[in-house]
Amino acid sequence: RTFQIIEETSGRLRMIEILANYFRSVILLSPGDLLASVYLSLNQLAPAYEGVELGIAEHSLMKAIAQSTGRSLAQIKTDAQTTGDLGLVAEQSKSSQRMMFRPAPHTVEGVFGKLREIAKMTGTASMAKKMDKIQSMFVACRHSEARFIIRSLAGKLRIGLAEQSLLQALAQACAMTPPNQGDRKEPVVNALSKCGEASAKGKVEDIALVLKTVYCQCPNYNQIVPVLLEFGVDQLLDKCPMMPGTPLKPMLAHPTKGVQEVLERFDGIDFTCEWKYDGERAQIHLLEDGSVNIYSRNQENNTSKYPDVIARLDRTRTDSVKSAILDCEAVAWDPEKKQILPFQILSTRKRKDANEADIKVQVCVFMFDLLYLNGNPLVERPFLERRELLYKHFREIEGEWKYATRLDTGDIDELQRFLEEAVKGNCEG
Repeated sequence: RTFQIIEETSGRLRMIEILANYFRSVILLSPGDLLASVYLSLNQLAPAYEGVELGIAEHSLMKAIAQSTGRSLAQIKTDAQTTGDLGLVAEQSKSSQRMMFRPAPHTVEGVFGKLREIAKMTGTASMAKKMDKIQSMFVACRHSEARFIIRSLAGKLRIGLAEQSLLQALAQACAMTPPNQGDRKEPVVNALSKCGEASAKGKVEDIALVLKTVYCQCPNYNQIVPVLLEFGVDQLLDKCPMMPGTPLKPMLAHPTKGVQEVLERFDGIDFTCEWKYDGERAQIHLLEDGSVNIYSRNQENNTSKYPDVIARLDRTRTDSVKSAILDCEAVAWDPEKKQILPFQILSTRKRKDANEADIKVQVCVFMFDLLYLNGNPLVERPFLERRELLYKHFREIEGEWKYATRLDTGDIDELQRFLEEAVKGNCEG
C-alpha cells in the first residue's frame, strides 16, 4: 500500500514523508521488518557487491501470470503492450481471478525471503523452480501487491524513489520515532512533537548526515540497520566503520561548462586538477590476510575481471602496507607506444572469470587517492595528506601503475594548458 501511495505522489518531499511514516510504523510495531523494508523499497536484495539480482525475463513473468490466472499468454502479451506495465497487467489479471481457498497473506519478511530464494536459484532445473515460486507468490497477492511483486521480479519497481530519498526518509523516521527504545512501557512515537520547526528540521538533517556518511563508507544495510535498531543513530559511525572488503560509495567528478566556471567556483582557493582518464573506476581493497578485491563505481565486484592487476599489486606497494583501499582508474594501455587507449578497447576485456594468460588488452592503473591504510580510515584526512601517503607507500611501475597526472594551481592560463594536455593525452578532460 505504501508503494502505491508513493507511486501516485509527484513531490519528492511528500514521497519522503510517506516512506518515513511507514518506517516509523515498522520501527514501533515490527522492527524485524525494517531491513527487508529498506531493501524492497530500493528493489535490492543485498549490497551491490554481493551480486544478488533478480531481473527475471518479461516472457517468463508473462507465462507465470498466465498459468496462475488461467488467461492465455497471448492475452497477457496484448495487455502488456497496451499498458506498457506488466505489473499493472498482473494486478488486473489477479483482480479477475476467483479462488476457493485464499492463501495466507504476504508479509514483508516473507516476500523478501522468497525473492532472495528466487535470485539464488541456479542449475539446470532452476527456471522451473523459479516459476513455481513466482506462481505461489502471485496466487497469494492481494490488492496492489501483484503489481509491485511482478515489477520487483523484473527489476523495475517504477515508484520514483532514489536511494538518497530513502536515506532521508529513514533519518526522518529515526528522528521522530527513535529505533532503540528498549522495553519502554510507553514508546516515543514522535520525539519532535515539542520542537519548533527549525529545531526539528535541524535534528532530521543531523541524523540524515550521519546516515549518508555511514552509508558512503559502509554501503551495506545488513550492517547498518541492525546497529540502528539496537544502538541508535549515535553509534552508527563507530559500529559501521570503513573496512577493506566493503566498497565505499565513490566520489564522482561533475562536469563544468569550461575553465572559467571552475575558477569562479574556487576563486581565491588553491586546488588540484587531475586528468580524467577514459577507463573504468577500480577501487582496490587489500585485506590483512593478503586477499585483494576490486570494485566498480557501482560497488560491483570486479575482482575476477582483473587477475593481472591483482598479480602486480605487490610490485607497487611497499613492505609497510598491510591493508589498504586505493581509488584508481583502470585504463587500456598500449605497452609498445606507452600510451592510453580508448575505453572501447578496455570494454572488450572479459567481464568475469578472466584468465591472466588469455588477456590481450593490457591495463595501466592510475592511482589518485588512498582511502584506508593499515587499519586507519583516511577519508577525514585532508586530500594533500592522503596524496602524500599514497606517494610514500605505493610506487609507480612503468605501464602498470602510475599516479594520476595532476596540477596544483589557481592560474587560468596554466589550467587551460593542462586541460589541452589532458585531451592530447587521450583523456576525457
